[in-house]
Amino acid sequence: MDRMKLFDYRRRLTDERVRVIRSINRNRSAADDIRVEHTEDEGDLAIISHDRALLYDLNQTDLGWLKAIREAVDRIDRDEYGECLNCCEDIDEQRLTAVPWVGLCLRCQEQIETDRVSERYLAANAEPEPPEF
Repeated sequence: MDRMKLFDYRRRLTDERVRVIRSINRNRSAADDIRVEHTEDEGDLAIISHDRALLYDLNQTDLGWLKAIREAVDRIDRDEYGECLNCCEDIDEQRLTAVPWVGLCLRCQEQIETDRVSERYLAANAEPEPPEF
């Protein structure tokens, strides 16, 4: 991949990193604003619990993105950016343009997702173990 494209991908990744960090900071600030009030109202407690869980999930998602962005920048530094981490083939540039932190080619990504769905299907339809007496 030529240097100008790599420079553009690094810039986009850096911009996305800044956006994700801002999102994490907003979520942390919002979590700090949620105070458990001295209330006996189950509805209020449920709302507080739901809001905290939602902010936690958002934060976990953002942290995952941040890790993927950091790994993509590291691949640029190692001159491995644009290579599939699974099969080592080139990742299509349209895919990199759409999702610059992606590390897998479309074929490998689809295979992994198919395997996950199959594993969940098998687990959901597995015969339960008979109880031991």
